[in-house]
Amino acid sequence: MRRLAGLTGLALLAVIGLAWVVWAGLGQADRDVRWTDLGYDVIDDSRVSVTYDVGKDPSATAVCSLQALDVRKSAVGIAQVTIGPAERRVTRHTDEVRTSALAVTGLVRDCTVRR
Repeated sequence: MRRLAGLTGLALLAVIGLAWVVWAGLGQADRDVRWTDLGYDVIDDSRVSVTYDVGKDPSATAVCSLQALDVRKSAVGIAQVTIGPAERRVTRHTDEVRTSALAVTGLVRDCTVRR
């Protein structure tokens, strides 16, 4: 009886996990824009460059927010970049973020399609 209850509990956890994976995947599938952080370069104590790919409809315009973080993971710089229409669905970008202190990383916080 105990073994059956344990197996039932594991099966329930597996079903919940699978449901979450499907839900998360469907949530990404209908997004108008996607991005992938590729890297960053700390230029000096007032600038960091961020390299990233953006995927969107080639005719659409997206606005991406870039962020620079310090060692405490506090934002020390934010920049907004407009990415206009392009010939390809996925484009690569490298943009600078001005910082108020030394950054240890740079990343894309989010991207949205301008409507």
